[in-house]
Amino acid sequence: MPELHSDLNRALSKAFVLSVLGTMLCVLLSAFSDALSIYMLEKPAAALFAHRRITISALSGNAILFAAPILATIPYAGAFVDDFKSGYLKQFLPRTTVTRYIVGKELACAISGFLTLTLGILGGYVLVSLVVMPVETFGETAVQSQLPELIGKIILFGFAGALWAMLGMLLSTVTMNAYMAYSAPFILYYVLIILQERYARDVFMLNPQNYLTLEGTWPFGGWSAGITMVVLLAGCMLGFYLIAQDHLRDDNARKSIRTLFPQKHVQLDRPFRPARKIRLFGELRQVHSVVRYNFRMWRGNARVLLTFALAFILCFLLSDKAASFAYDMGTTMQAFEPFVWTFGDANSVLLISLLLVLLFVDMPFLGAGVPYYLIRMKRRTWLMGQAVYVSVATVLYILFIFAATTIICMGNSFIGNMWSETAAILGYSGAGKAVALPALVKTLELSRPYECAATILLLMLLYTLVMVFLMLFVNIRRGKSAGIAAAFAFSLFGFLLNPQLFKQIFELPDELLYKANVAVGWLSPLNQATYHMHNFGYDLLPRLWQTYVIFGAAIVLLYVLTLLALRTYSFHFTGGDQ
Repeated sequence: MPELHSDLNRALSKAFVLSVLGTMLCVLLSAFSDALSIYMLEKPAAALFAHRRITISALSGNAILFAAPILATIPYAGAFVDDFKSGYLKQFLPRTTVTRYIVGKELACAISGFLTLTLGILGGYVLVSLVVMPVETFGETAVQSQLPELIGKIILFGFAGALWAMLGMLLSTVTMNAYMAYSAPFILYYVLIILQERYARDVFMLNPQNYLTLEGTWPFGGWSAGITMVVLLAGCMLGFYLIAQDHLRDDNARKSIRTLFPQKHVQLDRPFRPARKIRLFGELRQVHSVVRYNFRMWRGNARVLLTFALAFILCFLLSDKAASFAYDMGTTMQAFEPFVWTFGDANSVLLISLLLVLLFVDMPFLGAGVPYYLIRMKRRTWLMGQAVYVSVATVLYILFIFAATTIICMGNSFIGNMWSETAAILGYSGAGKAVALPALVKTLELSRPYECAATILLLMLLYTLVMVFLMLFVNIRRGKSAGIAAAFAFSLFGFLLNPQLFKQIFELPDELLYKANVAVGWLSPLNQATYHMHNFGYDLLPRLWQTYVIFGAAIVLLYVLTLLALRTYSFHFTGGDQ
């Protein structure tokens, strides 16, 4: 089959080699501690076949389990979308049939995913053997060989690699975005883990990691896990065949899956009245038109979907400490407490705000419709529309963070406006410090959950708005790369202004640590956005209203500076949406 031969030549390329090396590295990282423990003994001695035991144990490590759905997609999962958008199909399809082309893509994608993990694991196994076998000893008692178990594990990982690679190709074809081929499988992988660990602990087959670790009561052991993955792989292939066939048999070769849904016709170049006749409400309508245009760019935008998906996963990771603590203690939480304990911490605010760089990386949003707007309105009106869009999008993002954190932990919570027993244990027993949760006594005594959650929401919103408006200003002044660098520098500045860091670097005594804490509370925007770093009546930290004023003034100042910079800004359009 020449189609399959051609696709395999493309799939087994440099990206494939790098993916195999990445798999090997993950195996070695997971096996490092076990192998090192052998050499740390005074008289190195290991049982026969220890290299196999160490490799099998490494295949249950987090490094390989979480990297597998990413590494398997790298070689060839985005190939169909690349062929579709690059025009490669125009040279290839006249030499074959649609069915053969699709089947070749499916087989090459599945084979590349299978070989990526199997060859990488085999390579890691060989290296582990070279390190461990010289110190293995032969005992008097017979040791059962673990080779069948190791081979079974490698085959299971191969089936998983084929499944995730094929799923990446399917999802990228649905969205017609090659980036989804590499990110969507991992996102789905992690969401399934969240659903099983939080809401369906008895449904072990919902967790994709259990297919590789064989945790749970599998009826036929590894055979049932392998058969299940093969069935899912066949389903992904069938779905890809149907969707890809629909794309390829469109006469214009540009139909995407979203055209199957009815869309309202939107006229972008609706004429406006002359500027001298436009009053306040007319200008507000223009601002509203710019905001609507920017939000319409979210339709089919994989970057927006990826931002919110990663934010959901990050909320799960950050709130896991609070949820696990309540589960271990056998207590419940108030519905907003996971959000309060998670984002009452400066590091959590920092991490979640950095994802906005991905959402706003294309500022100042010079899409294909912008030239039509600029000839019909003033620059300041267009900039006001951009500012309103940025503000509304940031509000939606912060509300999504709040809703995601609350929903993730809703299975063990109540809605009353009172602190739970979990909060009391965290705050008054000092357990909050042990698990790194900012459940401080002053938070419990001076506020209630609803009020505290609303305050943290507002602090996060103002902090992220300052960062985004700074990014917009630098984008206008110096370009996109400088804007992204400014956002990271702003975050790094807040992160480095840490009193504990000052104490370690300058060896500050305890009596000076309080002064450093107060100074950092005023100077660091990240600490200004942290709830417990405020004055509640008995210290010199900034009060909440002072933080609101500082952030508000910074936002207004950055907007005015951006408005001044826009007067000399040179617009460059590439003829398409950026």
